[in-house]
Amino acid sequence: MISKLWGGAMIALTPIAILGLWAAAPALAANPAHVRQLLETKECRNCDLSEANLSGVDLQRAKLTGANLIDADLSGADLQYADLSGANLTLANLTGADLRFAVLEQATLYRAQASGAKLQNANLRRATLTQGNFSDADLRQTVLTTADLSGANFQDANFSRATLIETNLRQSNLSNTNFSRSRLNQANLSMANLSNSDFAQANLSYGDLARAVLLNTNLKQANLGGAIFRDAQMTGAVLERANLRQAILRNANLREANLRHADLSYGDLRDANLFEANLRHANLTAVELETLILCRAILPDGSRSDQGCRRRGE
Repeated sequence: MISKLWGGAMIALTPIAILGLWAAAPALAANPAHVRQLLETKECRNCDLSEANLSGVDLQRAKLTGANLIDADLSGADLQYADLSGANLTLANLTGADLRFAVLEQATLYRAQASGAKLQNANLRRATLTQGNFSDADLRQTVLTTADLSGANFQDANFSRATLIETNLRQSNLSNTNFSRSRLNQANLSMANLSNSDFAQANLSYGDLARAVLLNTNLKQANLGGAIFRDAQMTGAVLERANLRQAILRNANLREANLRHADLSYGDLRDANLFEANLRHANLTAVELETLILCRAILPDGSRSDQGCRRRGE
């Protein structure tokens, strides 16, 4: 306990009270000298630019490694080819910013607002984007290997041909998102919302999609070998010609899914629901079928199944 003189009276402050006074203190704004240096030279490594207003500023090829950009306004800024590796962009406003070919390796973008941002060909290896808003962002051919995107909003974003190997996308909103031809090997997509998204020809081999929502998701010709779809909701998903060899689809809901020509060999589909699914020409080698709901499903030979109809009350 610490005593403090307040208006001539001695008041005892507990650690909790001290913490409250510290939290109530005004936040430190950007260092004016650092802002001036950045605007004049486009180089400000490890500078304090927190809360700086840099909206619409031309910062092409700026050197900002390790910079403190917490709560900075970079909306509409031109950051093409800028080096922001290790920078702290927590709560930063990057709405509509141009970050094409920028380096953001190991940068922190926690709860950043980056809707409509251009991030094509950017390097975000090991970056932290948790709980950020990247809706409608352009991330084509972006590298996000081992980055943390958990809990972030990427609705309507474009990840076409992006690299997301071992990336954490757990509980993210990825609805209406384009992942065509992207690489998501061993990525964590558990409990993510992937509804109405496009994963055509994407590589999700050995990825974790347990309890993910993939309603009407396009996975045509995707590589899903060894991936985990346990308890996933996949009603209406398109898995035509997909590689699901050794995939785990236990207790998954594949109602009305299109699995034509899909390779499900050696997969675990126990207790999965394939009501009215299309399995025409699918490879079911070594798949245990006894516990599946196949009511009204089209089997590989083109016949209709009634297996599990009683369980559904049909």
